[in-house]
Amino acid sequence: MLIRNLIKQATKVGSSENVIRYIEYLYQFEKFRNTLNLTLSLIKQNRLSFEIYQEGLVDMEEGMCKTTRSSGENRYVIVLRKSNPYIIVHELSHMVENELNLSLEQEFLHKVYQDIEQNLRQANILVQKIIGQVIFKEIQAYQTAKSRASELFARYFELFAWAQEVYPKDKEYLIRTQDLNKVFLATDQWKKSCLDPQMMDRIDKKIKEYSNKTATKDVTKVQSSWTNKFSPGGKKISSIFGDDD
Repeated sequence: MLIRNLIKQATKVGSSENVIRYIEYLYQFEKFRNTLNLTLSLIKQNRLSFEIYQEGLVDMEEGMCKTTRSSGENRYVIVLRKSNPYIIVHELSHMVENELNLSLEQEFLHKVYQDIEQNLRQANILVQKIIGQVIFKEIQAYQTAKSRASELFARYFELFAWAQEVYPKDKEYLIRTQDLNKVFLATDQWKKSCLDPQMMDRIDKKIKEYSNKTATKDVTKVQSSWTNKFSPGGKKISSIFGDDD
């Protein structure tokens, strides 16, 4: 109920129901847990809100994280035109960057490129193709090292949110979390040793207690029922690997 009540409280425009379900679902997984704990903590401080619009009614990007500064603190409005887990994760990652005042173009960018250089060639062709598209092709459109690092940070978490075990619904190709993990070894270590402790320092005491009582699941052992639960007609999307694990 804690997540439901806080997201409902934070939703200033539109219906919160889908976002509540998505965040409750993502909360099971370690990769997103601290980002969501920080989100819930900021909601408790009245520093983060959601605006959720129906797709097609407003002319805007799929999502946006608006940051303003007031009384020495950042305030965030997460604007969603299209609600799904990976867009929510993407925009909340921008919030994390701003809240922690991260200099991503230094250590984070170095770790990602180290992983790409050392591990990508051993990955399967599909993972090579998707990461090549997301990291090399699309990111190059951003003009500065800072903006490239910022977008890459958000897309790193987004990739894990549309993995086969998490939310495979909208994507033509399915990638497995374990395949992403094999590529992003140094980046994951950076997350655990550098990013997570910074987030933990800012998490509300009650949220921390709730988190400690709520077990995480090993995402690689989860069979996503997401498409069964939420897609029209309950159609299951098949994995390109010929299995549904």
